[in-house]
Amino acid sequence: MANIPERWDGQAQWYFVTIVTKDRLPVFADHAACRILQNAFHKTHRYYPFRLAALVIMPDHWHGLIRPAENVVIEQVVGAVKRNVLRDLNKTKSVWQPRFLDHRIRNNEDFMNHCEYIRLNPKKHGYAREDKKYQWLLFIHPRPFG
Repeated sequence: MANIPERWDGQAQWYFVTIVTKDRLPVFADHAACRILQNAFHKTHRYYPFRLAALVIMPDHWHGLIRPAENVVIEQVVGAVKRNVLRDLNKTKSVWQPRFLDHRIRNNEDFMNHCEYIRLNPKKHGYAREDKKYQWLLFIHPRPFG
């Protein structure tokens, strides 16, 4: 097993996160499952407050730009979202890969680059056309700095 360094958590930091389903199964290929994931964010927010700037839900993964509130770390937010989804899907076995990828956003340019990555991700994977907005793409707060 690879030696994975510990995550460095900072206060008031934006994170770009990627969460993938186990074996890349298309758990979110239907609208009901996508709504469950959206609702999981609302439920999680009650216990682990955060700001969500952007979210895209693909059949086998999702990307988000998340800023945990003070005294909340990104692992708490992501872990709670994953648990809420499992409960609401009525799954006894996890549908998630055990780890997730994250990147601490460094500045406004880095933030905007990750917004663009999220925006283009459905097209990259063949789920969206140029002339039509992808249904499971959400931008809430496009300007995080200043």
